Amino acid sequence: MSDLTQQQRDSYREQGFLGPLTLMSVAEMEALRPELAAVLDIPGRAPAPAAEQVEGRLANLVAGRGGASPVPYIESRHLDSPAVHRLITHPALLAAARALYGEDLLVWRSTFIAKASGGPEFQWHQDWGGVYAPGEEYGLEPPLHFTFWIAVSDVTEDSGCLRFVPGTRAVLPARPSGPGRRATLLVPPEHVDESRAVSLPLRPGQCAVFTDRALHASGVNTSGAERLALAVRMTVPAVKVRPHFPGHACTLVSGQDRAGLNRLAEPPR
Repeated sequence: MSDLTQQQRDSYREQGFLGPLTLMSVAEMEALRPELAAVLDIPGRAPAPAAEQVEGRLANLVAGRGGASPVPYIESRHLDSPAVHRLITHPALLAAARALYGEDLLVWRSTFIAKASGGPEFQWHQDWGGVYAPGEEYGLEPPLHFTFWIAVSDVTEDSGCLRFVPGTRAVLPARPSGPGRRATLLVPPEHVDESRAVSLPLRPGQCAVFTDRALHASGVNTSGAERLALAVRMTVPAVKVRPHFPGHACTLVSGQDRAGLNRLAEPPR
């Protein structure tokens, strides 16, 4: 994938998402998948959430890891896994990111999203930063980030591919999905025009990029196989990031950090 065309950049700004974009061939991703799957066998740096923070988190909808909270296994693994770090700094991904947001770029978070066979739908939501509890908003100031959603496995309509409502640029009314202190905010159905929704299937090695206000969801996985993806959440150095967990840090993946607002991590070895 080369730099984006002006038409692609304009479409992203107008629609709020762009894809599919190809990072690598299907064969290349299939060769990488066992290494990524091995990462998911051991926990990383993120702690399991406290009991009062559990209910209503989208992370609870992903495939379980032996009955334990999935969070330590799926969250910000680019901080400890060279394989994940290589993927989030893939030259094609960075070329697209620079075309949309300039040279200076940080990775805020990376999250594996493993939807098991029979796994549930992810309801309509936005990723703009989220209010989890008064005084405990985690996110960004100013609130600006964007996501590259990379397909590790085949992501089809049967397996619950991403769906978008094009052109959503406002922050929509939302309500917590459960009583937990960090429950994910979901957009109520009355604020979603599903007649305009479009599906975005992806082959292994392809990705979509979308804004923090893009209205998106995904369906039940009826494919009979696990659907695996990696969501890479990026921002610019002028944005102050609230640490996602103790020891959390951003990674400078392009250009320079002239602002010095955030703790930066060295690439894992």
